[in-house]
Amino acid sequence: MIWRNRDDLVFGQYIIRKAEPRDAKGIILCMQSVMDERVFLVSEYYLLTERGEQDRIRNPDDMTLVAEFKGDIVGVLTLQRGMYRKNRHTANLGIAIVKEHRSRGLGTELIKNAIKWCRDVGIKKLNLEVFSTNTNAIRLYQKLGFQEEGRRVNQFTIDGNYVDDVFMTQFL
Repeated sequence: MIWRNRDDLVFGQYIIRKAEPRDAKGIILCMQSVMDERVFLVSEYYLLTERGEQDRIRNPDDMTLVAEFKGDIVGVLTLQRGMYRKNRHTANLGIAIVKEHRSRGLGTELIKNAIKWCRDVGIKKLNLEVFSTNTNAIRLYQKLGFQEEGRRVNQFTIDGNYVDDVFMTQFL
């Protein structure tokens, strides 16, 4: 890992960096690409407009990291900090990586950097949700220190099959 300009991490052919408002369109395209697969994310359509995404990126309580490959955004990680005084010590993590760029260590690098940001801003508990059928993601989360905290059994149907919603957490 080589840090460039204190903010950008060069990881192989990828650049991992904090998102900027100019990245909104690329983030939407990346997220929609993963949503189009219909098996990893709950939503099937990205709901924010480009302007809405820019506003979300500007929110100081949230963090969005992007993974760039030859100028295209191929990975997105979002952290949304708890908005109330009672849950400001928590954040929710979401991640999406374009199919052709999976299994290259990109998710690991994005999550490690997200954990560092959480620690830097005083977040004590990091949460995520994952479909029980997404075994590769679950293994990655476990490898990085996440543990299953609970699940909603048969919460979703994917291709006619019931799938559990698995809650995972890491105390930092």
